[in-house]
This record gives sequence, structure tokens and C-alpha cells, in this order.
Amino acid sequence: MELQIQDLVNSIKRDGISEAEKKAAEILSEAKVKAEEIVRNATKEAEHLLDDARKEVSVMKQSGKAAVEQAGRDVILSLKKSINAHMNRLLEDQVNKTISGKDLSALIVQIVKTDIVDHANSALELPESQVKKLTESLQSELAKEIKDGLEIRPVPSVSVGFRLASKDGSSYYDFSDEEVTRMLAPFLNASVQEILVSASETR
Repeated sequence: MELQIQDLVNSIKRDGISEAEKKAAEILSEAKVKAEEIVRNATKEAEHLLDDARKEVSVMKQSGKAAVEQAGRDVILSLKKSINAHMNRLLEDQVNKTISGKDLSALIVQIVKTDIVDHANSALELPESQVKKLTESLQSELAKEIKDGLEIRPVPSVSVGFRLASKDGSSYYDFSDEEVTRMLAPFLNASVQEILVSASETR
């Protein structure tokens, strides 16, 4: 009887240990599967984050490059604008010096004698400050044109240079310093731009 009880106890122990080992193996297997899944998910998340980071860095690089290129273009445009403004001022100064005194008188005579206007219906408009200085020489040089009806008159709207206008004010040829500078500026600006382009190509 004692022996049967002992066998029963041993059998229960064996079955319990076997069951426990089986259960432990199952738990371990599940834990291993879950651990592998966690590692896979973590790896995927890490790759995803790394990919996002790479994309963000790429965008930042492109944005930075674009910003630098835009800044470079802005500097060049600003420089061109500054140089053109400076050249225009120099041109205007030179035009002012050229179309005054004897040079102005010679220029007026040459242009009036081209017969671009009908002398009988035209007026030579001069700056008020220049009329006294120029009238005598112009009356001598343009005696025929004045005899044909060309008038010489001072106008406050012209400060440097002159205008050849119809007497009724309907039209005129403008040879004032502002207009001459405006007409010459595009040629000067084109030359300046060629210099800037040439300079940028030799960098």
C-alpha cells in the first residue's frame, strides 16, 4: 500500500514536472517569438526614422543650396544696379559738361542745319541761363534759318541742352541732358553688363 502511494506521488511529480517543463517551453517559445517581433518592429522603425532623417537632411541641403544661390543672384543684381546707377551718374555728368558753352553752340548749329524741322514753324528752346551766352553766336551761325522763321526762346523746363520744338508746342526733339543720358544709357549698360559677364566667366 505504501509502495502504491509512493508510486502515485512519483507519477504526479513526473507528470507535474513534465507539464511544467512543457509550459515553460511554450512560454519561452512565445517570449522568443515576441522578442523577435519587437526586434523586427524596432529595426523597421529605426530604418523608417533614418530614412526620414536622410530625406530631411536632403531637403535642408537643397533649401540651403537654393538659399545660397538666391543670395548670390541678389548680390549680383544689386551690384549690377549699383554699377549701372553709378555709370549713369558719370554719363550724365559727362553729358552736362559736353552740351554746354561752345560745344552746345556747335551741336545746336549742326542739328538745326540737318533740316529735321521746318524752320518757319519751329523754335529753338534754350535754358534761361544760356540764352544770353549763346544768342549772339547762334544768330551769326543760323542767320539763314532765323531769317526763315526759326525762333530762339528761353524755357524754364530745360536746364541743360536744348529742344527743337514746333511753335505751337505740339511736338519737339529733345536734346536736354536728361534725354541724351536716357538715350545713351542702354548702350552704356550693355557695355557694363558685358564687363560683368566677362568677369564672372573668368572666375
